[in-house]
Amino acid sequence: MLKDEFGAIIDKNMIANKAQYIRGVSRYIDRNSNIFYTMDFSKRNSFSDADRAVLYDAIGVDPNKAKASVAKVKCFTNIYRTTANVFYCMTILAMSALIRAKDEKTAILAANYMTLNMYTILNFSYFKYGANKNIMDFTIANLDNSYKVRNMSSLFEWINDNTETWYAKYKDRIIRCEDTDIKWVVDAIQDRINGKLRKIANAYYKNHESGNYLNYDSDSIDQDDYHIMDNDSYAVDRLSTKVYLKLINHRFDSRFIKYAITRSDTSYTKLANLIDDVLADDEDSEVRKVVSALIEYYVLSSKKPPDTIGKGEFVSYMKSAYASNTTIPQLEYVKKTIDKWLDENMYKYGRSKYANTAKLQYRHSRMSRLHNDRLSIIADCRG
Repeated sequence: MLKDEFGAIIDKNMIANKAQYIRGVSRYIDRNSNIFYTMDFSKRNSFSDADRAVLYDAIGVDPNKAKASVAKVKCFTNIYRTTANVFYCMTILAMSALIRAKDEKTAILAANYMTLNMYTILNFSYFKYGANKNIMDFTIANLDNSYKVRNMSSLFEWINDNTETWYAKYKDRIIRCEDTDIKWVVDAIQDRINGKLRKIANAYYKNHESGNYLNYDSDSIDQDDYHIMDNDSYAVDRLSTKVYLKLINHRFDSRFIKYAITRSDTSYTKLANLIDDVLADDEDSEVRKVVSALIEYYVLSSKKPPDTIGKGEFVSYMKSAYASNTTIPQLEYVKKTIDKWLDENMYKYGRSKYANTAKLQYRHSRMSRLHNDRLSIIADCRG
């Protein structure tokens, strides 16, 4: 039984090396951001032995030893002896350790990392000679409403949505982690991704045969040409997703929090805790909406393209805009949402008994600092 052989060492090492593991996964996702932060199924990424070593190094297990042990498990079919499937089995054991250590966030990150390996293999199997981007974009845009992928902003969001659904259903099996449980949950997520990608591939090949594609080059504005007129919207969406993923995974430089509290009576600890609370409670993706609104406002009002956001002028421009009385919808939404976050969280920091005037002063200070922090992180992600 894999749990008997590897459980104790994985329990110990996965928790001890968790930060190292998160950094390794984050580097892989960032390295492939041109794929994962877009909704482009025509692009290909790779998942090598070096990428799988991120897990093996963290759990302290030799992959060759793991492969030999997996091969002996009676309930596993021959396919489980492949390099990828051994990696999946070890991932489930690592997830079990994390869940029992009360760290479901990293457990889901591990599941996403595993699923990205699955997606890579399946993408190659369905699109052996690659996929045409124009046909693939037409395919995704014209799927019916039963496909959730139509309303998602990135491949990573699609992967994460499938992973979280699978995780919620099979969490108990992952915790128990008997050999039969490992096989069951690995088969379940693999079948889920395979089934959805198969439907997309079937639709793609039908459009390929019919000659349907999105025309990115025509100057026509006829909707029948499926011409994409606003290229900036794609860049804004991609950058918003990239910033949001960095925020929720705490992959931003803490120095930006220090920068945000310059000339303020708000302490580093209080602002850091407030950010943690807002991110932890973000069930409706309000953080991503705020990030997107900030970027949209800048692009629309400054008349500058998204690729200028990595420069210092973005932060200074948006700080001035935030201090103004502008009624532009994007900035009004940002102010309203930050104010709501403060109302929901101020009581935690000893301000609930303050008089109204003091509260307003404190809110203004905290709102400005929280806003500045978001701007700095956005600029950092773009740079």
